Amino acid sequence: MKKLVYLILFHSILGSSIPLLQCVLDAQHRDFPRFQYTYPEQIESEHFIIHFTTSDADSQLINGNLLNVQCNAGYAQSIIDLAEYALDIYMVDGWEMMPPDCDESIEDATSPNHCNNFGGNALYDIYLANDAAGLVAPERPYPVEPYIGGFTSFMVVSTLLNEFNTIPYWNIHVVAHELHHAIQVRYGTGTSGQPGNYVYNGWLFEQTATYMENVVFPESIHLQTMLGNCDITTPLSYPEISIDSSVDIYQYRSALWQKFLVEAYGDSTINRLIWEDFGFQTATENHVDVFISYNSALQEITDELTNLSDAYKNYAEWRFFTGNRSIPSVHFMQSNVYCTAQIDTIENSPFELSTQKGASRFFELSPDQNVISIQSNAFNQLQILHLVVGENDEITNTSLLLNDVESIFELVNPNLENHAILVTSIYTNEESENIEFSLSTNVTFTGDINADNQVDVLDIVMQINIILHEIAPTEYQENASDLNGDGMINVLDVVMLVNIIIG
Repeated sequence: MKKLVYLILFHSILGSSIPLLQCVLDAQHRDFPRFQYTYPEQIESEHFIIHFTTSDADSQLINGNLLNVQCNAGYAQSIIDLAEYALDIYMVDGWEMMPPDCDESIEDATSPNHCNNFGGNALYDIYLANDAAGLVAPERPYPVEPYIGGFTSFMVVSTLLNEFNTIPYWNIHVVAHELHHAIQVRYGTGTSGQPGNYVYNGWLFEQTATYMENVVFPESIHLQTMLGNCDITTPLSYPEISIDSSVDIYQYRSALWQKFLVEAYGDSTINRLIWEDFGFQTATENHVDVFISYNSALQEITDELTNLSDAYKNYAEWRFFTGNRSIPSVHFMQSNVYCTAQIDTIENSPFELSTQKGASRFFELSPDQNVISIQSNAFNQLQILHLVVGENDEITNTSLLLNDVESIFELVNPNLENHAILVTSIYTNEESENIEFSLSTNVTFTGDINADNQVDVLDIVMQINIILHEIAPTEYQENASDLNGDGMINVLDVVMLVNIIIG
């Protein structure tokens, strides 16, 4: 029965009714209390103080369940040891230290700023209670340069109902995750987005904290388990969802985006650079655009050779090659254990796509489908990638450039191998609505014989060369040249093409 209650607790925080769907609480509504134990106990380390009780005198009402907060010293020691271990990794990687939550020089015990009101001293406070598997509560502004929008905070970690003397192997990600939240709020908080909406940038907090679990504990399986499940909302089961979505706690699973950035561009500092830019934006008290931070970090680590549009296109390709389509030693290092990315069917056109924020749609083609038409009034916001997978798993990727409301392409696939079309958006840092596009393999030919999406004198030259047997036409070129549809390419077709060009 005790284990069942804990499973209810664990499940409840994943779909949670706690003040936000993330585990960083609202910094503008700092009324989340520190837990007061009837018989408090403490363990201190160099940077942390952990608060708990071994008494059964206290309990909490969580989602209708009365849960005891009794713990044991062995578990408390495990948490504080792992917190020190994780903090050392963060500090070596150049992250900011969590700020002190009080000023120990204040001697007046009646002062509301005395350390007695903040865990007893300036060490970072961790409480073992059952508010969630883990959470961080921003508490007081910490307007210290360079990140003057930062906050102090404290952490809560579940007691696991006193069932473990040491932290269980499947739960170590909680410590790394929550500690990263404590570091994040030193840079700024989720309140720095759209005024009045404190979860506006909350997805970034969860996304990066989930990714950093594996930086601290490489054997953590939290993210891997989520990405291997095709029955939940992930960047693989729903690739058309934007990076910043929070639907169905997608923000945890979208840590795949962070994983991609590090593995694709070979620089783990990108995560810290994003937060540093976030902190500087927060300090201005203006609207914070996380995607500006992403773009800036990408350009810095690639010496401005890569921007966010490039990353969106590469991210689409990496996600396509997961699960059953994964190729050993290519793209994500764990791609074979992930869910196979969801495919759309061309016959279901038209499609919607969220722009600016990395949403994608994937389409597999039959080997003999070598011509495709793409239509969209927002063609200048789309990026199209044609992938061909050879017999020995060689990947050829070709960008298809849209230059009109309708663009027709002859797809290069001479050996009739497996191939696909990937559609994603560009990044312009401009507000944009969702856009609609259609794909079709039933193409009406209009004289664009060389498939450059223009009908001009170059097409006449190619048409004449076909008639004179100077070149061996592809199936597409034959169809595009036979304008009168009589099964022959001759001077009558040239006349028709000239009339099309001169209008």
